[in-house]
Amino acid sequence: MTQDVLGYYMKILEISGFSAENSRVNFVVPENTDKFPNHFSLSQLLLYSPKALNRIKSMIKGKQAYIVPGMLSTDDIKLSIAFNIPLLAGEPQKQSLYSTKSGAKKVF
Repeated sequence: MTQDVLGYYMKILEISGFSAENSRVNFVVPENTDKFPNHFSLSQLLLYSPKALNRIKSMIKGKQAYIVPGMLSTDDIKLSIAFNIPLLAGEPQKQSLYSTKSGAKKVF
C-alpha cells in the first residue's frame, strides 16, 4: 500500500472523528494480490497469503476477536478456523435463503 493510499484512509478516519495520534489501526494487505484473479474475495486472498495470516494472528493473539462477514462464504469459515476465532454468522446455505425478502417472510 502506497503512502498516498494510506494517507487517504487515515484522512477519512480523521474526518469521521478518529484521532490518528494514538492510532490503533493496522492495515494488513495480502501479498501478491496482483497475481490472483480480480474476482477473489478478501477471505480467499488472505487464505493464500501466509505472511498476512501470520501478521493478523500475531495482532489478535491473547485478545478477544471475531469475524463479522458481509456476505458469508465457505472461505470465511476456513478463515475463522485458521485464526481460531468465532464467526458471527449462520450457515452459508441457510443465510443466503433467509437474507432474501421471500426467505424473511418464511421466518415470520
